[in-house]
Amino acid sequence: MQQRHRVPTIFSIYMVDVLCCALGCVILLWQVNFQEAEEKTLAAASSLESLAGANQAILALTSERDALKNAYLALAGDLASIKTALEVSHKKYLSITVDLDKTRKERDAATQLALVRKDEFDTLKKTHLAAEALLASLKLEIAGMQKQSKLTAEQLAQKLKDHAELIERLAKAQARVVLLEKDIDARKLELLLAAKKLDDQSAKAKEADLRMVTLEKLLAVVRTEGTQSLAQLKLADLRIKLLEQDADRKKSDLTDADRRLRDLLGGQDVLSKRLLATTKELADARLALAGLQTEKLSLLNRARNLEAAMENRFAGITLTGRRVLFLVDMSGSMELIDENTLDPDKWPLVCETIGRLMQSLGDLRQYQVILFSERTLYPLRNDGRWLDYAGAQTAKDTVAALKAVKPKGGTNMYEGLSEAFRFRAQGLDTIYLLSDGLPNTGAGLPAGADKLTETQKTDALAKHVRAKLKLDWNRYLPGQQKVRINAIGFFFESPDVGAFLWALAREHDGNFVGMSK
Repeated sequence: MQQRHRVPTIFSIYMVDVLCCALGCVILLWQVNFQEAEEKTLAAASSLESLAGANQAILALTSERDALKNAYLALAGDLASIKTALEVSHKKYLSITVDLDKTRKERDAATQLALVRKDEFDTLKKTHLAAEALLASLKLEIAGMQKQSKLTAEQLAQKLKDHAELIERLAKAQARVVLLEKDIDARKLELLLAAKKLDDQSAKAKEADLRMVTLEKLLAVVRTEGTQSLAQLKLADLRIKLLEQDADRKKSDLTDADRRLRDLLGGQDVLSKRLLATTKELADARLALAGLQTEKLSLLNRARNLEAAMENRFAGITLTGRRVLFLVDMSGSMELIDENTLDPDKWPLVCETIGRLMQSLGDLRQYQVILFSERTLYPLRNDGRWLDYAGAQTAKDTVAALKAVKPKGGTNMYEGLSEAFRFRAQGLDTIYLLSDGLPNTGAGLPAGADKLTETQKTDALAKHVRAKLKLDWNRYLPGQQKVRINAIGFFFESPDVGAFLWALAREHDGNFVGMSK
């Protein structure tokens, strides 16, 4: 009987098990690598956001350092002027002291002379009284002689001659007394004037002493403020250095994350190719692949949700608001890159940015757009009242209306914000402020503003706008929520613009982002 052998088979059920296990391992590795790549992508996005925040913080601290330097220079100038004023006051005080001493000496001399004149007057008065007494006695003697008629004619003539001489002496004495009385009155008047002048000099000396004490106290205060400003300046420099070091580290981490991400994406491509080849060769693994596809769709949905959440932020600004007002700078600089360079794409970019913001606001129900330069303008009409938001077409119509406007004029931010806060009583909750410069016209300039430089004018106007927002427009009101202000800067060259818009947003619970050209 001939023995028969079984025909060997190349493909068996055991090999199918092995291939299925291998396919499951490949799918598992692909899923793990895909999740790891997703986590690295999120980490890289987080690192980019942290880097942007660090750069903004560095910019803010640089502005703060410059402000402190300017404040220190101003304090140094005030200190120098106070020292000069103190030296002038000291010289005046010395001059007043010399005049006071001179006046005192003149008063003492006048007093001494008055005393001498008084003694002379008393002496002459005594002589006058004695002469009057002698005249009276002579009269009595003459009367007695006449009655008695015992005197001869010669004796009587002699007595009359003596009487005439006494009368003449008496008249001279009386005239001298009158002159001395007038001289004494004049000396008294001089003495009173000297005393008054002395009192005035004493008052001036006291006032000079008081002013000198006040200036010394002010000098001590200014020195203390100067010391504090130096300390704050050093602290700001240290914080800037630390932030720069942190930014360098984050840049390095971001570079490493990008490199790892590229490696993972390369590995993902390789695994995808191997997966497709295995799918073609192994028809029995379609069910497992279908499950994988379902899981992949779930991951994609998660990715779309994350992307939607990320899109609901505009360069770091969380987009919120149901009743929103877009306050847009339409001054002449909004179509310029710098003072001398025209940019035809800048204003259209601003208009399209507003359209993007409107479409990204998920809770937007009502809105309005106010343009401001030297005056305010409602490009969509319906002045002072809300417009209803009806979706993407509303955003397109708004962008078209804005593009039809020609930017011109100065930047009166006070007028724009004043008009915007008329909507607070109508439920305004968020303002998006779009600008490229500091306010350079409008209310808030001090007296004598024509003598100020442009930088001093813009500083005064910016401080006035911030103070008006805090104390009036956006102050706490019972039953009304505080309005959030988000600021977006376009192509500004000066760090002062970024610092002003950042401070404005920070003080009113908002965010600031700068759009570079």
